[in-house]
Amino acid sequence: MPKKQSYMNNENVLSEGFFDKLSKIIGKLKPNQKNKLKKSKKLKSALIDLNNSVSDIEQAYSDIYGTDVKLDKFKLSDFV
Repeated sequence: MPKKQSYMNNENVLSEGFFDKLSKIIGKLKPNQKNKLKKSKKLKSALIDLNNSVSDIEQAYSDIYGTDVKLDKFKLSDFV
């Protein structure tokens, strides 16, 4: 039987995702560059969009299953 592909493994979905790639990119930055990121309006607006999407997911879950769920919101310190 062929080996199961990594994208088919449910436990690895989050570990292979977008946030790991983002943290690797940010981890390679110099301290001066990290300060620029903290002041970046583009990054802040993207973070607001991400948190709005999380709110939309909470609302959709509530509409479908009828229970309220609270997901954690992201902060800039999660990525920098």
